[in-house]
Amino acid sequence: MLVAPICPAIQPPGPATPADRVLRITDAPVQAKSASNTFFQIKMEKQQKATGFARLDGGLYERNNRIFARVKVNGKLSWRSTKTNKLAQARKWKEKWEHQQWLEEQGFAPKEPPAQGCRPAGEPSSGPNGIASKNASMPEAGQPRVNALIDQYVEAGQPIIKKRALKRKSPRTIRNETYCFGPLRVFFGGKDPELLTPADCDQYHVWRNSGGYVARFTLRGKQAARKTRGGDRAVDLNLVVLRNVLELAVRRGQLKSNPLVDRGQYTDESTVRHCREVAPTPAGLVMITDWFVKRGYKQDADLTQFLAYTGLRLGEGLATQWHTVDWDEELIHVRRSKKGVFPFVLLLPELAGVLRKMKRKATGKFLFPSPFDPEEPRDDSNYRRRLKAACQALKLPHVTPQGLRSYFVTQARQSGLTDAEIAQLIGDKTGPSLIAEVYGDVRPDHLLAVARNIRLTAKTRILACDKKKKGPKS
Repeated sequence: MLVAPICPAIQPPGPATPADRVLRITDAPVQAKSASNTFFQIKMEKQQKATGFARLDGGLYERNNRIFARVKVNGKLSWRSTKTNKLAQARKWKEKWEHQQWLEEQGFAPKEPPAQGCRPAGEPSSGPNGIASKNASMPEAGQPRVNALIDQYVEAGQPIIKKRALKRKSPRTIRNETYCFGPLRVFFGGKDPELLTPADCDQYHVWRNSGGYVARFTLRGKQAARKTRGGDRAVDLNLVVLRNVLELAVRRGQLKSNPLVDRGQYTDESTVRHCREVAPTPAGLVMITDWFVKRGYKQDADLTQFLAYTGLRLGEGLATQWHTVDWDEELIHVRRSKKGVFPFVLLLPELAGVLRKMKRKATGKFLFPSPFDPEEPRDDSNYRRRLKAACQALKLPHVTPQGLRSYFVTQARQSGLTDAEIAQLIGDKTGPSLIAEVYGDVRPDHLLAVARNIRLTAKTRILACDKKKKGPKS
């Protein structure tokens, strides 16, 4: 016997009870709130499509793999890049911005006047092509900019920053660093040092190698301007100087950490040309000096021989004066650059012969005076150009003044001196390691001559010597 399933009877809706009325009244705000949320979400989606920003949370938005903060500047909403794509760092950046704004409103953090050469507050920094970048982060009020930190570094004497002390640099190193400040001020001067990243270094690398920096200098008494390309090595040196500037700011408590510590480098070590690779051979040195003499460049020929026979740097050689030549002791008293050691140069016979010829025609106190003023040393740039022209005309490998220093090192090595002794002779305090890695070389003819003295076995060497003594059989 089949039994039909028992279903509950469908009752028509009756009159609402007091409990139902209370339930419907309490649900009304919830429904209104959900409706307003939906409207807000639709509005935000339209805004995101129009601006390209994707909302994250807490007033942070993302666009092009970079997080931006929606903040108020002078009472108006504005976008500010956090210079990162990590949410945790972006939150910290926004908290710091809001705290700084609150301090300004309370009068605890007055705005500092911009340093000389900085962009005014509120003006975006330029991109690699000189156009203002929309994503560029602005320096916070009261925060020192890179220009101000460079001024501080110069006032401190551009020291070597150590953990426990600051050490002085040599005048030559300070002068070389000063050359780097020009492009650094133009590109980084108005930026916030705390927000610098390796990406800024990449932009600087592209900007320098594309000729973005215009150097201004005096040429023959007239102001000149020229676009310059730095190259990978020059860019690395510039960024090393900037890292030193930031390191001093960290030491003085102005920055929490140095943002450029782990930036890496652009120079490929396999392509670096060492001094020994731009040194002439003895035959090449004779050809270069003869080329100078035939064209009337007698001073250039004397300077080439002087650098090759002394091992001095070009700046040290041009600064040498006649009163430093001690003919009795057969020495030249020199003032080494880069905190060099051993302030003497031995007056070897070849060098003495060159100096005696120069002494007969000397017109001033310098060995190599300027043609425009005998009381001043000659300029080095003209000599570099003529040395390059001589190598090109003679179809010789490229030779530089530093290569002439390497020529002296190689000759001393082949004469039997140790690397430690040679390092002392050229005044290099680094020691034998630099001689072996950078300066020193062994020419193939000398290497083959020395290699003939190798004894592979005692027996074969004795038999060979006996055959030479007896001579050929008749």
